[in-house]
Amino acid sequence: MTLLAGGVTVIAASFLGGVTGFGYSLVAAPLLLLLGFPLPFVVTVNLALACVTRVSVAYRFRADLNVGRATGLIAGSVPGLWLGVTLLTTVDESAIKLGAGLVAMVVVVLLWRAASAPPPKPLPGAPVVAGLAGGFLGAATSLNGVAPVLLLARDKAPPRSVLADLALYFVASNAIGLAILTAQGALATDALFPTFLLWLPGSLAANWAGTVVGPRLPEAVFRRVTLAIVFVAGAVTALTA
Repeated sequence: MTLLAGGVTVIAASFLGGVTGFGYSLVAAPLLLLLGFPLPFVVTVNLALACVTRVSVAYRFRADLNVGRATGLIAGSVPGLWLGVTLLTTVDESAIKLGAGLVAMVVVVLLWRAASAPPPKPLPGAPVVAGLAGGFLGAATSLNGVAPVLLLARDKAPPRSVLADLALYFVASNAIGLAILTAQGALATDALFPTFLLWLPGSLAANWAGTVVGPRLPEAVFRRVTLAIVFVAGAVTALTA
């Protein structure tokens, strides 16, 4: 029953992830933890599912890709992933979840207050920093979308650009993260075989449906939904600590 409940959770999270471009792990991670799956298991299966389901999204929205921003996110994520795996294997699970949840909530509140302001000037090196933070949170908790999406929300990037940039980031960064987990002996193999294979078909279908809905949302609504999902996910993550 737990495996079935996890599959339903993944389908719902994949749809939201398709709509927003990033929401999969933010929704799936807290709910899977509430179902009793251990943190290393959740990190492994979420990185794998988000990687595979975003391949088609990256291809479909390639014309809207901001190459410089996506490249910065991916490059910055590499050292962050290594640090995150180190944290995952050495620090108490509850402390990791509490810290990640609180940080996400605080940043969302700050961005929400600035939502009505015009787009600020781009910060030099901001994608690399966001990638570093995203990689760190991704390897430690699978919440690797928090920092990149907050950067995109700050820049008020259009929905199709958000989908494109985050899709390429998730494909590349998650693949690297799984390799680092394997190299450091932190990969939960039972999360891949058979769980990943069982959950993948539903995740692919739901993610595709979400990508049909997402680009049709008005930009203001898209940004509010984005920030609301991050805040709720941060709160649930903290409460599960």
